[in-house]
Amino acid sequence: MRIPNDPFLGTHYIGKEELKAVTKIMKSKSLFRYHGPDMQYVTDKFEKEMAKYLGVKYVLALCNGAAALKLACIGNGIGPGDEVLMSPLTFIASASSVLSCGAIPKFINVDETLNINADEIEKNITKKTKAIMVVHIQGQACDMDKIMKIAKKHNLKVIEDAAQALGSKVKNKFSGTIGDCGAFSLQAGKTITCGEGGFLATNNKKIYETAKMYHDNGGFRVGPNYPTWENGKTIFGENFKMTELQSAIALEQLKKINTIIKKQEETYDYLISKIDLSFYNIRPTVKNHTPIYTSLILNFDDNNQCQRFIDYMAKKEIGFNRYNSHLIDEFDTFKYSQSWHESNFPYNILKFKKTNCDKTKAIFNRTVLFNLSASLEKKHLDYIVKAMMEFKNNESK
Repeated sequence: MRIPNDPFLGTHYIGKEELKAVTKIMKSKSLFRYHGPDMQYVTDKFEKEMAKYLGVKYVLALCNGAAALKLACIGNGIGPGDEVLMSPLTFIASASSVLSCGAIPKFINVDETLNINADEIEKNITKKTKAIMVVHIQGQACDMDKIMKIAKKHNLKVIEDAAQALGSKVKNKFSGTIGDCGAFSLQAGKTITCGEGGFLATNNKKIYETAKMYHDNGGFRVGPNYPTWENGKTIFGENFKMTELQSAIALEQLKKINTIIKKQEETYDYLISKIDLSFYNIRPTVKNHTPIYTSLILNFDDNNQCQRFIDYMAKKEIGFNRYNSHLIDEFDTFKYSQSWHESNFPYNILKFKKTNCDKTKAIFNRTVLFNLSASLEKKHLDYIVKAMMEFKNNESK
């Protein structure tokens, strides 16, 4: 039996509602956010509804999650010569957003949660450190209580990369709303999706206004009016705007988010209730955290047992695998300090120093992940449980 193993959560919920919303925009012939013959202002509506959902003052809709990360850096004043602490267990966009601002990431080990080890942050702070970028991997939040205390003590900014964690909570606050700002993705593999797309969330007016100008080519725009660059406070920028088509899909997806999260929780809970937790070590979570269950993650005692498990499940056509092929600190740009420009920007400003992430590699090598596809049915889950029981019995012989 081939078991569904795709990471596309919101994608499975695309239906007549999204089609109707997109058709309405197409008929209006007003696809651009600010101008058109029959404006629907769906992007404005999405921002308001997302801000209401998250309980924040400001949401800025963007073309993708990478843009949200870069604007999080820009909004927090991160620039040439600054250093940003983060985990190496993430997607390249987390680090690229820092590099594109002329700053350099400094990689910190993760703990068993697969998130940045809060206990290793303080000893890695230097005079160059400007911010901590916390990456909430696979729907689970970092230890935000500890991290916020450290940030306050050392006067550091906290950027939350919540691309994979929309809908998760720490106590009564959503991930991405605890630090100075949060960057979210609406890419195909996220909680809700519009194919691409993303947004920035914050309660800080200055961060929002700076990000809003930068995402609109640096201009100052009032409502849908044409922006100005001559009011004495505008900057340069880039075009990171979201289209009305993307927003129409995202708005309909947002209406379904509680259904999506509930289904993921039910799938996860069913698996956990059936497998032998005295043998299988489930990825731990921080205290008072409510995850969004995008995957089932298991921590094994050693790399060899982990690999045996992957191989056994592959024979059963069940796709358990490691999170990624490599940690991002092993990518060419860091290994060789490679840039797109002959000046070697930004490595010519502040040298990238490789840190010891052996603890992360050790955890990475003995950890496996299974995507909890939204199309998983009870028969699939029972098949997975049976295979996991067989592997446990074979290991016990």
